[in-house]
Amino acid sequence: MKKIKQHLTQILVIGFGLLMACIVILLTSKEPFTAIKYFFIGPFSSRYFLGNMISYAIPLIITGLAACVSFSASVWNMGLEGQMYFGMLCGTYAAFQLPSMPAVMAVPLILVVAFVAGGSVAALSAFLQQKMRVDVIVSSLLISNAVFYLVNFILEGPFNDPTSGAGITSPRFNSKFMLPRILAPSELHAGLFFALLLVAVIHIMMKHRVLGYEIGITGKNPLFAQYGGMNAPKVAALAMLLSGGLAGLAGMTDILGTQGRMLAYMSGFGWDGISIALIARNNPVFTVFVAFFFALLQKGAENASLFSDISPDIAQLIQAAILFLVTGEALFSFSKRRKDLREAMR
Repeated sequence: MKKIKQHLTQILVIGFGLLMACIVILLTSKEPFTAIKYFFIGPFSSRYFLGNMISYAIPLIITGLAACVSFSASVWNMGLEGQMYFGMLCGTYAAFQLPSMPAVMAVPLILVVAFVAGGSVAALSAFLQQKMRVDVIVSSLLISNAVFYLVNFILEGPFNDPTSGAGITSPRFNSKFMLPRILAPSELHAGLFFALLLVAVIHIMMKHRVLGYEIGITGKNPLFAQYGGMNAPKVAALAMLLSGGLAGLAGMTDILGTQGRMLAYMSGFGWDGISIALIARNNPVFTVFVAFFFALLQKGAENASLFSDISPDIAQLIQAAILFLVTGEALFSFSKRRKDLREAMR
């Protein structure tokens, strides 16, 4: 019954988001019905728009999974953006250094490099928490910002392609490493299947494997986990490392599928992944649906801005409203549980 209630809450949140989109458009647009039409129908109106929307959801699915893993252990990893950024840099550099290797061997190796790079940034926050009691929220956020400037320094200097004509970018790696396109002429690529495979792996790990059980117990009650013979600090550190690794995979999958090189900008996928995990209540499967919902909001807003008078920033406004609703509901539930616990202890 509790799970049914949670799923109903999640569905209501998404429904609220769609209603919020309509209200905002009605209040801000001079031609609201045209804007609403392109907002909701535009992303499905052609192969190009549909494919681009699904392509946009791919890194959102993976960063959502990254946040799900760490949040399930009550490790609040706020550095997904920087972990993703560093994973992209290292993965792109690895791809650039392997021009003659067969793609079937190189692509998995590139993804492993991106995973290790993202995980290493997250591991630094885990180390600071374990050894120096530095709060993960603070350390992951600060390290993420530092990584952003470090990566940009490298992209502007030793790993810059001055002939690109597209701003600050890395050189292009061999095109044979690019993931196959699925729905031409859109940007949808085979990374979709990789993202769904990761969803299945994380779901099985969290629900049917010892590590997932330990992550869940550590997140709910680390003291109980310790008394149960689990090494709670180690489990929390592993969750953090896995979260950072997944963030690195998210960025590199996007590069392999769309750009073929790294661009010097923060995509926001890391922050969106945090929002997605909160709305999905750390459920890996539901993460897929929330990621597609976020992609619909973003691409719907972009589409509507092309054919009507609304701003594409409307997507961020709606996402923020949904996040406030979700965190408010979670805070209310937490307060209610604490009140019930105090009454039970009297």
